[in-house]
Amino acid sequence: MVLLPGKPEVFSTEMVRPSIPTPDSHRIHRLSFFDQFSPPLYVPLLYFYLNHHHQPNHVDTSLADLVDDRTRVLKRSLSEALSTYYPLAGRMGDDEDDPLTFHCNDEGVVFLQARMNSKLSTVLSHPDGDQRDEALNLLFPDGFSDKFTSLSSPLLVQVTSFECGGMALSICASHKILDMASFSAFVNYWASTASSTSSPSSTKNHPDFNLATLFPPVDLPPATTTIIEPLPKVKSICKRFVFGPSDIAKLKALAEKNNVKNPTRVELVLALICSCAISASKACRSGKWTYKLSQAVNLRTRLSTLPVAGSDLSLGNLSSAFAMKVAGETDETDLHLFVDMIRRAKTEYFSACTAGTGGGCDQFRCFIEETRKGLKAEEAEKVYVSSSWCRFQLYEADFGWGKPVWVTCGIREPKIVLLDTREGGGIEALVCLEEGEMAVFQHDQMLLDFVRVSPACC
Repeated sequence: MVLLPGKPEVFSTEMVRPSIPTPDSHRIHRLSFFDQFSPPLYVPLLYFYLNHHHQPNHVDTSLADLVDDRTRVLKRSLSEALSTYYPLAGRMGDDEDDPLTFHCNDEGVVFLQARMNSKLSTVLSHPDGDQRDEALNLLFPDGFSDKFTSLSSPLLVQVTSFECGGMALSICASHKILDMASFSAFVNYWASTASSTSSPSSTKNHPDFNLATLFPPVDLPPATTTIIEPLPKVKSICKRFVFGPSDIAKLKALAEKNNVKNPTRVELVLALICSCAISASKACRSGKWTYKLSQAVNLRTRLSTLPVAGSDLSLGNLSSAFAMKVAGETDETDLHLFVDMIRRAKTEYFSACTAGTGGGCDQFRCFIEETRKGLKAEEAEKVYVSSSWCRFQLYEADFGWGKPVWVTCGIREPKIVLLDTREGGGIEALVCLEEGEMAVFQHDQMLLDFVRVSPACC
C-alpha cells in the first residue's frame, strides 16, 4: 500500500523570530569542542498527532479552524521558546573565516505550513508502505538533507495537516549546535511553552550556554573535524522493526543463557541487528570482508565531575562515538558474542573518558582521532553507523492536544537508529541497508524470532 497518496501542498513559508529581541550582550554564541566535531547536517525528527478533540457534529469549530488555531499556537510558542533558546534563531559564522561562532541575530527559523488530501490513519495503519523513505521525506521541509552552512537556518519546521485534523510536525535541527539530548530538551521546552498558561520563564528551567567554556574548540582545519567520514553512496532501503518488551525479554534470556550478565535492551537489539546485517552482507558478497561498528554515545551522564553532568539543558553537543571491529570473514556472529563486544568497547571508552576528564579536550581529541582511524573504511571493509535515541523523552512533546502517537526520523544513508516505542520498554529500530542486503536481512529467521515487522502505529 502507498504510504502517502500524493505530495503535501505547501501553502505558507515564513520566518519565526524570538518574541523578545536578543540583547546585544548575548549576540555571540561560541561553539564547543564537541560542536566542532559534529557533522554539518540536519537531524530530522517527525512527530504525528491525532485529532482527539474535534467532534464530527460539533458546529462551533470546523476542522480548518482547529488546524489554524493549533498552527497559531505552534508559531506563538516557538517564538517564545526562541527568546530563551536564542542561538537557534541566529546563523553560523562563515564556513571559512568564522566557523566556530553562532551570530544570535534573530534572523529566525523557517516555518512551513502544508496540507495533505488524505487521512492520518493512512500513514499510521501502514507506516512501512511502498516507498516509505520517499513518502516520509515529503513531510520534511525542502533542504533538510542539504549540508548545513552559514546561510542555513539552524531549525527547519513544517506543519502538515491531514483531512481528519491530524498533524505531522517535522523539526530538523542543525547537528552543529544540538545533539539529540539538547534537541529533545528544546522540543519539550517548546511544547510546554505551548501548553502552559504561565510565562516560560516562570515555569521551566533555562538552558545553559557554557559548553564552550568547559570544552573550548581546538585549532584544526575543518577537514579533520569529522568523526565519521562520509560513507560511499549506495542504493539503500530503510525498514522499521519493532521489538516489544516481551521480545526483548526473550533476547535477554538467550544472552544470559550464555553468561552475559544484565544486558541492556539497546545492547541486545543492536547486537541482534549487527549479527543479522553481517550475515546478510556475507551472503551478498564474495571475498574476505571485515566489519566495523560505530555507536554514538551520550556523555552527559558520564562526566560526573562537570557542572553540566547529567543535564540535557546544556545547549550543544556533549556526545561522541566509539568504534570497534565486530566481525571478520570467519568470526562467529552469535548474539551473546556481539553483546559482549559492544559492552566491552563501551565500557573501555567510558572508563577512558572518566579517567581522562582532567585532560580536557586534549584527552577527547585523542579518543576522536582513534575513532576516526577505526572507522575509516579501507578496501573490503564495511562500517555500520548506529545511534540510540532511547530515553530522550521524545513522546513527551505535548503542545496542548495530546502526546504524539508516533515519533520517527528521516534516514538518508545506511545507518541504524534505535528509538523508544510509544508504550515504553520496547525499541523501534530503523535499519537502512544496501538494497540487496536488506532483502536478505529482513527474512533472517533469527531476526524474525524476536521482532514485529511493520506493525501499525495506532
